[in-house]
Amino acid sequence: MNNKNLQILFLLAIILISYLPAITSARPEYAVKESRNCPYCHSPDGPPQLNPTGVYYGTHNHSFAGYVPAPVTTPTPEPTKEIEIGIHMNTWDVGLRAMATIFLILIVVYIIRL
Repeated sequence: MNNKNLQILFLLAIILISYLPAITSARPEYAVKESRNCPYCHSPDGPPQLNPTGVYYGTHNHSFAGYVPAPVTTPTPEPTKEIEIGIHMNTWDVGLRAMATIFLILIVVYIIRL
């Protein structure tokens, strides 16, 4: 095995070892007990940050008895100003600019291939 392969192998070993504490420090007792995944009680930032479900679980003797999840609603944003619908530019102008850009790209490619 040459030196380059050893360096790559050593780098991969260091990366795997650096992830090992995060893997082994997980405590899934509550997830197993309640048959839930970790994100059910924890925020997207991960443990130990709890979402409202996790706070309820922790403050009620580690039980979901009586827990009613809050309905998830997404507020509809109100428009701040009127939006005009329509074309405010000359479509020929836009088409000619696009065609000129395409021709410019083709010319550059042709010159490169010479």
